[in-house]
Amino acid sequence: MPVKAIAKTSIARNGVGSFVRPCYRVTLQYCNWGGSSQGLRDLLSSKTLDQMAAKEKSIVWEVKKVAGHPKAIFHYNNNKTNEVDLANLSQSEILKKVNEFSQRSGNDLFKFNHKVMSINESVRGVWSPLHEPKGHRHQI
Repeated sequence: MPVKAIAKTSIARNGVGSFVRPCYRVTLQYCNWGGSSQGLRDLLSSKTLDQMAAKEKSIVWEVKKVAGHPKAIFHYNNNKTNEVDLANLSQSEILKKVNEFSQRSGNDLFKFNHKVMSINESVRGVWSPLHEPKGHRHQI
C-alpha cells in the first residue's frame, strides 16, 4: 500500500512573500486653543510630520481639530485601535510616541518566557514518556 501525504494548505504569514504594515491609519486630534495641544500644534506647523508622512506612505494620516486634550489614535489590521494621550508633550516626545505606536502590531504586550514560539506543529509529534516501549522506560 503506497503512503500518501496529507494535503495541507499553506498558512499566510506576514513577511513571507510580502509585507503588510500592521498600522494602517493614524488619527491626530488636537484643540485649536487649548494649552495642552501646544506641542502638537507646533509639530503640525513645522514640516517634520509632513516628512514623516512622506516617508511612511503605507499609513493614512488624518488630522482632526476637536475640542479637548490632544490624542493620537492608531488603527491596526487586527481590528484593534490604540489611543495615546499627547497632552502637554513636546514635539520630540510626540514624534517618539507616533513612531513607537505606528511600528507596533496592535496586539497587547505580554512577557514571553519561552525560548521558542512557533505556530507550526512539531515534526516529531507530541512526546510523552509513556510513548516509549516498556523495556526502554526510565526506571527509578
